[in-house]
Amino acid sequence: MGYAKGLAGVVAGQTKISSTDNQRLTYAGYPIEELAQKTFEEVVFLLWNTRLPNHAELLEFRKDLVNKMVLPAETIRLLSYIAREPQHPMSILRTTTSLLGTTNDVEHDEPPKILAKMLTAIAAIVRIRDNDPLVDLDPSLGVADNFLHMLTGKRPDSELSRMFNTVMILHADHEFNASTFTARVVSSTFADYYSCLTAAVCALKGPLHGGANERVFEMLNIIVENGMDPLQFVAVQNQNKRKVMGFGHRIYKNGDPRAFILKDIAQKLAKETDNQKYFEIQQQLADYMLKSKQLHPNVDYYTALIYHCLGLKKETFTMIFAACRTAGWLAHVVEQRNQKCLIRPNSEYIGPKERHCVKQQN
Repeated sequence: MGYAKGLAGVVAGQTKISSTDNQRLTYAGYPIEELAQKTFEEVVFLLWNTRLPNHAELLEFRKDLVNKMVLPAETIRLLSYIAREPQHPMSILRTTTSLLGTTNDVEHDEPPKILAKMLTAIAAIVRIRDNDPLVDLDPSLGVADNFLHMLTGKRPDSELSRMFNTVMILHADHEFNASTFTARVVSSTFADYYSCLTAAVCALKGPLHGGANERVFEMLNIIVENGMDPLQFVAVQNQNKRKVMGFGHRIYKNGDPRAFILKDIAQKLAKETDNQKYFEIQQQLADYMLKSKQLHPNVDYYTALIYHCLGLKKETFTMIFAACRTAGWLAHVVEQRNQKCLIRPNSEYIGPKERHCVKQQN
């Protein structure tokens, strides 16, 4: 039996939701470059139905999702205590996701309600930790705009709305990534939705997956606060055999297609929010890493700056990633359930053999 470290190159299942074949990212067959011009609701509908909605379906779907972006009073009461704990926000989200499965109707909750509540819960965690009042949903706004409004307390203008919808779309799904595969493993046991999402959140927390965006901004901050030359920073990292965060990808060897789109958004927001110094550093690092290591920026690289420009703290970056990715997680949970197949791979045992704790008879 063959062995592939980290399951690299192993086909672990079939899906109609998204693909990274031929170094391209597609959702249900549509290239991400085209979908980036759509709204978040359209793409969520696509991930859940493998087709884009017509106009009437879109209006109804948007209305349904927005109307469900309200948390039960008991959830809010408990969150007011949980969110203030001195833990990493992703640890708070892990507990909150499980909490949603106890303060909601876990047996009857379906993906639209679950996604809506996850978005609102994440926004609530951010506001509570900052001692800011919670923001009520606005029925006149779409899902992404409501989420951003709830996060920042500011209604986005049309340009920011377009950019933030694109950011959420680019993070909505990515084939069998670590957190999605984790969700599918749990789903294959026929566990409830909230159990699947809680497991996915745990997987996303790690710095080699969703947590990378936080590490990217930590890197940028070190360079800015210490007045370092970006190339000097890279030299120190190389000398200490440390990874330069935000570069390279297991699949995309010629560049992450999401990063190409996010770069333009990061540049625009950096200029509008007087954060150009960060973008200039990113460009210096990107040029150096491509020339010296043949590594391209990945999705986390520019996302870190985008979230900073929105006024968010770096500790919350991965939670925003989770908010977007919940749409994809739910799509995969449903698909895995419908396949009715328990995921249970084999392993290659490499430990000691022929050991006994009872003395063998001669």
